[in-house]
Amino acid sequence: MLNIVSDKNVLNNKIITKEETEKLLNQTKIYEVIRVIDRKAIFLKEHFDRMNESIHLSGIKGSLCYEDFKSSAELLIKENPFKNLNIRVSYFYDNKPFALFYFIESYYPAQEEFNEGVDTVTVKMERANPNVKSYQKEFKDKVTRIIEEQNAFEAILVNQDDTVCEGSKSNIFFVKGDKLVTSPDYAVLLGVTRSRVISVCEENLIEVEKRIIKFSELESFDGAFITGTSNDVLPIRSIDNIKFNSSGNDLVKKVSGLYMGEVRKEIEKQ
Repeated sequence: MLNIVSDKNVLNNKIITKEETEKLLNQTKIYEVIRVIDRKAIFLKEHFDRMNESIHLSGIKGSLCYEDFKSSAELLIKENPFKNLNIRVSYFYDNKPFALFYFIESYYPAQEEFNEGVDTVTVKMERANPNVKSYQKEFKDKVTRIIEEQNAFEAILVNQDDTVCEGSKSNIFFVKGDKLVTSPDYAVLLGVTRSRVISVCEENLIEVEKRIIKFSELESFDGAFITGTSNDVLPIRSIDNIKFNSSGNDLVKKVSGLYMGEVRKEIEKQ
């Protein structure tokens, strides 16, 4: 069960209780997670667009309206005391579309993890539909168990053909000289942070190569990092027994700085 921390939650722009929220959760499959910083929802329109795309690709009926989505998020923030936390939005259709907004317990990497990088492990698993952000309990439980057993920060998914695509709850980039390498769009969940990283790199003439990545070539990379709503640009220290000095890599540091600049702009414009 998700750890819902907000007592007042929002269903289609109306306040409901935590108990009412928990009862509705078993109806939901499609979800989205939005970062709140200084009581401001970050990259809200991008999260809205991705959620609508997930609804469309999953074949579930209905769609969302941005003005309702935005006002529901703002109402949730207004009615709760949390300054920096993640909102989870869950969607279901029952004669009409329903969007459920609530704050969840959130973990953000410590400064030490950004300074030193994090340890990851590989796991041979594939998502049923990588482009759809849907709740898959069996997948989540298995990955969580492996991460805990290996004392890792994240699990990197390896396909049956021994290609590397993404993290279990993040996207992954590799450094090769002065360029970044990441998986093709069709093979991964199109993360909002990933998209912002790619666009800010393109604006700053940093090459991003999207291609299939073989597990056997991981040792040849100069560094790696994961991206995600809670993780920003987080350097990887190890993948299994492969070691990287990602936190000391100049390109990783540059990309991290550019991305955080985008976050600051997003906060300032609201």
